[in-house]
Amino acid sequence: MRVAFLAFFVVLIAAATGFAAPPRETPEEREVAATFDAARSALAEKRGSAVIPLLTRNSVKTLESVRDAARQPGDAPLQRLEPAERFAAMGLRRYLGPAELRRMSVGDIANHALTAGWLGPNVISRSALGQVRVKGDRASGLLMVDNRPALVPADFVREGGSWHIDLAGVFTFSSQMLKGFAAMSGKDETAYIDELLDRLPAKPGAMKAR
Repeated sequence: MRVAFLAFFVVLIAAATGFAAPPRETPEEREVAATFDAARSALAEKRGSAVIPLLTRNSVKTLESVRDAARQPGDAPLQRLEPAERFAAMGLRRYLGPAELRRMSVGDIANHALTAGWLGPNVISRSALGQVRVKGDRASGLLMVDNRPALVPADFVREGGSWHIDLAGVFTFSSQMLKGFAAMSGKDETAYIDELLDRLPAKPGAMKAR
């Protein structure tokens, strides 16, 4: 669970050991795969900030909203977020101090996530992009983990003539999961998220979301 809120920054994309990518039949499929490969290379080299330009504009705005909410004290900024975004913001508050959050860009946070090992080498090495389907300015690739299909695909949107990774589906799926687990636990979403984070060791001096 520790890696969950940082997974939003990179969509768990990387090369999988022993996975042979299917042939890319059209130029568009190859372009989508090239975006994935560029993100994979950046992750492997621990250059998280290099992934940010490969995201859609809306994805970057969402990540900035998460960071901005984490920067602000109190519960009000968190309550404006969907559960997955709230989880990410509360996690950032837990692992980064207020001064760090004020000065760090989304790219800085992504760099820190990789340097600090929040994702871990196993998470990166076990994921890959399978078959890609393109429809107009949207594309979806089968996200493989341990050579098996993941619960969510890798989505892409063409913006400004090039393909970008779209995190909307990841946030939506994760929010639905959190809502369901919170309902089953009999707690509201924020309390449930806080309970999840309480199971993790807090960084000394970091602001804890309450």
